[in-house]
Amino acid sequence: MSVLKVGIGQAGDGDGPAVWFPSTESFARLLTEDNRTMLRLIAERSPESLDELVELTGRAKPNLSRSLHRLASYGIVRMERHGRKIAPTLLCDAIELTLPLTGRGLSGTKKKGNRA
Repeated sequence: MSVLKVGIGQAGDGDGPAVWFPSTESFARLLTEDNRTMLRLIAERSPESLDELVELTGRAKPNLSRSLHRLASYGIVRMERHGRKIAPTLLCDAIELTLPLTGRGLSGTKKKGNRA
């Protein structure tokens, strides 16, 4: 699998993130603990339908479906039809966040120190 590079703000130059979130809050709302657990279960169990994923997560189907469609809109999952069933597929195994702190972004800066 691959790493999905995402950023906060507006789309920048060509070598920047592939996906942009309007704010850190929108990024956090999408990648909640429940959604990260769901993504891990998709990767580990490869559910063959939404109903199977509902069983694995214990989440209500409408809420699960809404979350999956939002994740799909950001290129994190893909919804695939298998006959009459729809199943999610994980498209990346990691997300790398670029969070510019100034108008110039982070490109070309050097890391100083090892502060957490």
